[in-house]
Amino acid sequence: MLKAGKALFLVFLGSSIFAYAGTAAAQGGYAGISAGQVEVSDFCDDVIIECDDSALTGRIYAGGFFDKYLAFEGGYRFVDDTTIEDNTGSINVGYHMFDGSLLVFTPELGPVRLFAKLGAQFWRQDLSVSINGLGSASEEESGVSLRTGAGATIDITDSFGLRLEWDYLQDIGDDSSGIQNLKSDVHVFSAGPEFRF
Repeated sequence: MLKAGKALFLVFLGSSIFAYAGTAAAQGGYAGISAGQVEVSDFCDDVIIECDDSALTGRIYAGGFFDKYLAFEGGYRFVDDTTIEDNTGSINVGYHMFDGSLLVFTPELGPVRLFAKLGAQFWRQDLSVSINGLGSASEEESGVSLRTGAGATIDITDSFGLRLEWDYLQDIGDDSSGIQNLKSDVHVFSAGPEFRF
């Protein structure tokens, strides 16, 4: 998995360098932060003990427009732990993610613009298993997955607005450790301020 993870990281790094070069020539830039909730779709499937497949998430991002309707952006997302637990122990899974996406915008609808996006997501999955009286162990996995989504920006001023969005992240995680449900699609619902320059 280590060699595969390095190869996937190099692919992601190459695409990020290409994207950075394109963004440098963009016609307008923006940056923002967002917070919201993640649902890890398969995490609690067939689990009969206490299980929480949702977690808080935060993201920072920046991007630039190539023209009025097409933009590229990159970002970093942190996802807090999802948890399976009972009186014998617990399994906690969290994520760190770096992403790059192309965004396509509609014309202005008053102060609102809608958008759709498509890109790639480099993820690292942090797994921690704790058994009462025996101790704990941890493991990391990484990979690259498809990301897509849609949302809306709402202009408050020319340089400041609000962004609402839904992200769909496909096949995040790795279940090769033998623990089921660690590979799953992820849905993210978030909102936050956006700054234009």
